Amino acid sequence: MQKILVVDRDSGFVRTAQQALRDFYEVSVASTRREALGKVGRESPSMVILGYLEPRGDAFRLHKELRGNLENNRIPLLVVDVRPEEHFRKGWRREEGMQMDAEDYVSRPIEPHEVTELVGEIFERTSVKPVELKSIWEQVEGVLKRMERIEKLLVK
Repeated sequence: MQKILVVDRDSGFVRTAQQALRDFYEVSVASTRREALGKVGRESPSMVILGYLEPRGDAFRLHKELRGNLENNRIPLLVVDVRPEEHFRKGWRREEGMQMDAEDYVSRPIEPHEVTELVGEIFERTSVKPVELKSIWEQVEGVLKRMERIEKLLVK
């Protein structure tokens, strides 16, 4: 079973995510940046859902630490931001260079079924799909034929 780490300070959102995902995934929770980094290292989650953290900027720092680490930078990331009207109250401000590299980005409120759908879509987009050997061979043959045509044109 794939494991999802939900990182958020808001217990209401954490409960919503747990309820939405628990039938399909193993769900782990962290409420601080430090706790999240520890769980990523110990548990190797298949995805991180990153929400609101205190102090201000910790969610962005966690994002940068995950993306800057070779072991963790391929973990799919879903950012669930606070409602736009809460940005000022939560200390959010748009600064140059404060962009998050995530597979998806949504604002609250978010319904449980939306969480489940987003997670499924992200896994579908980011999963490595097995390629049949026959398909690879057909691609190689196509490349060889194109190379032969190019060689004939160059020899003329």
